[in-house]
Amino acid sequence: MSKHKRATTFYCFSPAVMLGTFFIEIALVFFTLFTRKLNKTIKLGIAMLMCLAIFQAAEYGICEFWSLNDVVWAKLGFTAITLLPPLGLHLVYSIAGRKVDWLVWLSYIAAAVWIGVFVFGTLMKGAVCEGNYVIFHIPEPHEGWYYLYYDSLLIIAMSTAFMMSKTEQVKRVKIALQSLVVGYLAFIVPSIAFTTFDTYHGVDSPLPSIMCGFAVLLALILTFRVLPYSSRRR
Repeated sequence: MSKHKRATTFYCFSPAVMLGTFFIEIALVFFTLFTRKLNKTIKLGIAMLMCLAIFQAAEYGICEFWSLNDVVWAKLGFTAITLLPPLGLHLVYSIAGRKVDWLVWLSYIAAAVWIGVFVFGTLMKGAVCEGNYVIFHIPEPHEGWYYLYYDSLLIIAMSTAFMMSKTEQVKRVKIALQSLVVGYLAFIVPSIAFTTFDTYHGVDSPLPSIMCGFAVLLALILTFRVLPYSSRRR
């Protein structure tokens, strides 16, 4: 792995931005801890914020050769983002006051399998810092299967939140569910647009890096729009 070339150009997913995003997300964690009464919903929200922050720290570590090698950082980062889809789905159920069913448990099991493969297997080959994002090396067809797992759960979480918001009678909870849908779209749509028009070299996708760069929008919406309205009581 070669260290990225430094230049005067400001890259939108550069190590400086990664570090800044990490501090923003950590600050949101502490803000939530000190301003919200801890319950299951708030804890799930904090867990999501922590996962986002850990991934940014992992990217920074990869680019700056910070303490650990790139494979260890890549495994840590992917462990964090692999937990995001089931945590998000669980959060939807918690906000709506629904009992966790087989779908949520299945999502956690799928995440555990992928984490086991990444951490204890040889599937994660490492990562390289390309200045504007980090590219993770996962061989095909496993990379495609992983994105199928990830995208499917994101779509399920968004669809579930939208459908539950349609039948929700409590206005505050309805706002929280609708805001969560907006939060997901806030980082998914620009990520898709970015990868559609941006060109990069190599067979490995920079999508995880790009999505988590935009995911700071989800973190902000989660902190200031979803969690404050998640309680059925003021």
